[in-house]
Amino acid sequence: MNLFDYIKYSLFNIRTPELVDKMRVHEYAKKVSAQKYKFVEIKTKNVTSNCAKFIFEIYKIVGYLLSALKDEFIIKDGKQFSYYLIEVSFNDEMKKIYATLNKEYMFERIKKGENPNNVFKETKENFTKFKNFLSGENGKEINLTFNLLKDFANISNFDFFLFLRSFCPSFADGVYNSNPVFNNTSNAQVVDDLTKLDDAVNSIIIKKELISALNIFCKYAGLSPIPDKNMKALLTRIKYLQTPELLSDIIIFLLKDFTYKPHVSYSDANIFVNYITDFTKNLKNDMESIVKEIRNGKIASIRNKTFSGIEILKLTNVSEDKNAQLEEYDCEIFTCVEPLQYIKTFVSEIFEMEYKAALNDMFVGCEFVHKERNSQALDAFYTLNDSKEEIQMFDSTLSPDSDNLKRLKNWIISKNKANANRDLIENMVKKIDAEGNKIVLNVYNSVLDLTTILKNIIEDCVNGTKIEISNSSRVSTLEKFSVTIARAMLEDFENFISLMKNFVR
Repeated sequence: MNLFDYIKYSLFNIRTPELVDKMRVHEYAKKVSAQKYKFVEIKTKNVTSNCAKFIFEIYKIVGYLLSALKDEFIIKDGKQFSYYLIEVSFNDEMKKIYATLNKEYMFERIKKGENPNNVFKETKENFTKFKNFLSGENGKEINLTFNLLKDFANISNFDFFLFLRSFCPSFADGVYNSNPVFNNTSNAQVVDDLTKLDDAVNSIIIKKELISALNIFCKYAGLSPIPDKNMKALLTRIKYLQTPELLSDIIIFLLKDFTYKPHVSYSDANIFVNYITDFTKNLKNDMESIVKEIRNGKIASIRNKTFSGIEILKLTNVSEDKNAQLEEYDCEIFTCVEPLQYIKTFVSEIFEMEYKAALNDMFVGCEFVHKERNSQALDAFYTLNDSKEEIQMFDSTLSPDSDNLKRLKNWIISKNKANANRDLIENMVKKIDAEGNKIVLNVYNSVLDLTTILKNIIEDCVNGTKIEISNSSRVSTLEKFSVTIARAMLEDFENFISLMKNFVR
């Protein structure tokens, strides 16, 4: 401000917008010139080498941490570190409890013969103790540590390299032991950089806990800790930059932007919410996975016993491949696929090849005590006999030229654009699946009926009773049906029933 402007403003009380702005700039110039480290040359409005040297001293201390801080907190929002922070806080008791809350531990106990329900019950009890520990006073300290570090990580948004290169074009990034020669600069980008620095440093809360937080993070990231001497120097310099309005005054003076204010916010995250939510979900999934593995192991054992080397026949359209496709898009799957494969195999490879003719012979030669039982047996026989064709017709509901398949394909194509068809497709899957499971239930009940009848016929033949048939003596004269055949059939039917029990809905 020149003398003439000063006289107009002070003596004559003239307040034009231009003159007011000049006076305000003059006031800010006085405030900036009074600052200890002289970051700005008032006459030229250049940012001085003193500013560069001051920032470089900070960079030498934290430069090696910046990339890790940015990756963990700015890009990833600190979730992984928060879990690490929680878990390193565990005392010996909590470490023991934590070691029990995983699939491997539970499954190992079950493999040794313990009841799965007892194992799951104990796991749930341990998880309750686990959650109680996390909700205690210890949890408050961990949250504080995390939030302090998350706020400190904002400093990684400030590009030290680009800032310092404005003062020294030959400045090399990552060379912390160098002695660069800095010069004053008029580069306009420097002022923009200072606004980012202003935001970052004013978001940092300097507490003793911040020191331990930084050391924990160094260990987490596999980096050497900040020496005590350097830590003290770092916090001293940050504290200076936090001097009320220090950087703001500089920025306002250089930009003549009297509305400028730093964007400051403090983290108040409760890291235990996500941790417990994820832990609960993972523990539930572990238990479900164990139950599934036990069930699958049981099914595999019964399947091997039932089919004994026979290759399982697949469905062409309503298939495991379709299920995999539906799972990829988080959609309902066909639960009927596996049991229908077993029915198709049983009917084709066992019933038709070994027992169909024998049963026909039985119906011709045996006289049932009750006519309704004869009808029941015939119904069961025809249900089993016709099931292969019924499965084939069912399978065609998703044949290449079917409307259902076209709808499914269209939904998959549009899935990433809109979910409008999702409910329609899921309803379609449920409807088709219900039809498939209806076949499963009918076949299951039919084999149950035939099994009961076979048991009674064997009893009649062996003991001369008339529980099921009145002419058991004639069985020995039949060409294809006999007690031996009946016993073999009964064993195969019972194995099949044991297998299908796992799928009947």
